Amino acid sequence: MDSFYKQLFGKAWLTISVVIAAGLINIVLFSRLDNSWSEYVILALSIVKIYFIVKLSFNQLMKIIAQSHLMSHILVLFALLIGLILLSFATDYAALHIYDETNFKNSSGLVSSTSEILFEYLYLSTITFSSVGYGDIVPVSMVAKTLVMLQVALRFFVLVFGIANINNIKIEKYE
Repeated sequence: MDSFYKQLFGKAWLTISVVIAAGLINIVLFSRLDNSWSEYVILALSIVKIYFIVKLSFNQLMKIIAQSHLMSHILVLFALLIGLILLSFATDYAALHIYDETNFKNSSGLVSSTSEILFEYLYLSTITFSSVGYGDIVPVSMVAKTLVMLQVALRFFVLVFGIANINNIKIEKYE
């Protein structure tokens, strides 16, 4: 395996672990508790995940800028970052839905199984990330709207930071 991929996934394992663990904690534990503070814990864990994603983004983009890399390295980094963002917010949205279905207005009908709920909110996360916003799933509560705003801000950071530095990236040619 290419040393870049070893380095990337060596650095990314912590962020990947945090995103998965926080998502599971949100969906399995906090979303099923009947406490008024559960949705704020979901929001707090989302902020923790954002910190790790931003840190990974910044560190890895700085490494790519400092050294010459193949285009495939850059694409893998962005695919990893986008995947982490989509998964992270999908689990947050799903947890909010499981905690209280009124956090979102869902015109496509409510689904019952956790896997169906997770799929619906992976869809919302993807649509939010792409800025399409069909409006079939709409955040209603303050916490749900805050999460959507955080996802848009994180998308903006990752994409704009990457695009703003594209001229500084030295791309190796295949031989």
